[in-house]
Amino acid sequence: MLARRRERFDRLLAVGYQVAVGVVAVSAGLLAVTDPSLVWLLPLAVGTEVLAVTGALARRRRWSGWRSWQSHLLGGSYIALVTGVLIAETGNPVCWLLPALIGQLPIAVAKRRLAVAGPSITPSTA
Repeated sequence: MLARRRERFDRLLAVGYQVAVGVVAVSAGLLAVTDPSLVWLLPLAVGTEVLAVTGALARRRRWSGWRSWQSHLLGGSYIALVTGVLIAETGNPVCWLLPALIGQLPIAVAKRRLAVAGPSITPSTA
């Protein structure tokens, strides 16, 4: 969310994030299929991947209001990743809400930066 320049590193960072989310989602999906006690991971894995890919597409395709959409979608994918880890490690139901509440501040900051940056941001980096 913070990398918003045209530099090659920023593009690699965005692609790296998409690949990392894909790997985590696939491994969580495989765990869910092989262990019935982890079946809750399957919808979380699918949802996380959908959020990450849709967030990247929102910027690339310049959907109406993409600056707002991208922040929420990519931020949501990150929150889903953190939620999955916390639930798996602690088993505490509070962990379903805590990442979403804490994650609102970085999403708001990213959204504000995108709004201030205006049209100078190219759609190719997502």
